Amino acid sequence: MNEDELLPPPTGPGLPADRRRQLRGHLMSEFARGPAAAPRRKRLGWVALPALAGGLALSLVLAGGPTERGADPTRPVAAVVLDRAARAAEQQPAPAARGDQFVYVKSLDDWAKSQGEAPQTRELWTSVDGSKRGLLLVDGHLPNPGGSDEHGEADPVPNAGRFGSYAYIAALPTDPDALLARIHADTEGHGPGPDEEAFRTVGDLLRDQIAPPAVSAALYRAAAKIPGVRAIDSVTDAAGRPGIAVARRDSGARAEVQWIFDSTDYTYLGERSVAVTDGATFRKGDITSQMAVLARAVVDQPGTRP
Repeated sequence: MNEDELLPPPTGPGLPADRRRQLRGHLMSEFARGPAAAPRRKRLGWVALPALAGGLALSLVLAGGPTERGADPTRPVAAVVLDRAARAAEQQPAPAARGDQFVYVKSLDDWAKSQGEAPQTRELWTSVDGSKRGLLLVDGHLPNPGGSDEHGEADPVPNAGRFGSYAYIAALPTDPDALLARIHADTEGHGPGPDEEAFRTVGDLLRDQIAPPAVSAALYRAAAKIPGVRAIDSVTDAAGRPGIAVARRDSGARAEVQWIFDSTDYTYLGERSVAVTDGATFRKGDITSQMAVLARAVVDQPGTRP
């Protein structure tokens, strides 16, 4: 029996045009990776994953169900979910983005739960080709009015087009194996290990950006090839929307990052971090931070809303 066939087919595109913890302080400097280093607290994205539509739980998927010809009964549920996400991503309309335009992403962020802060609405504008200033607003205001660019307008992306701009993502390979090899090469020597860093990087490229459908699909299928990725049923995002999560636990980490996807249409909803051990502030299973993507679009100027 194969869990693949217990997941219903994609229902169609979810967020037509419409982040692991980027903003501990709030900044775009983490969003744009430098020539050698990669940001550790950000995730990008626009495509989407699913959960088990029709109210099916993972337990039911694993318990049994109809089988399709040619299905692999040993295929992990996470790989099934990611493949369904890839199929849904392929149905998304290709964004029409010019180099002089900006990617707009609006999200509800709750990155400071340990400090008791309320969730904030975050709006981010990033240059399509990575050459122009972006803009970050939190609850409609510059995070640090009158302060340095680090806390207001985003610095021009260094090494334009690398790890963060739409142009960089659009130029990535669409073959999952080639894409994963590219990610390993680009992030070699960073992070706790190659698999951990690859999972982080895919998350980066799936949260605060828009990607061409073929690249989005390849990112999902590449993530499915990373050892240790698993699915988690019955989760909610920062906006309270129900979904299913795909997660991977870094070795030695006290919390794991979970990508959350809609339970019916495979749309990317957001991300959260969950404690895996007891600590001074959190107990095992507590949500330590979370975010939910509310809207995405391509616009002409920073500050312009779709």
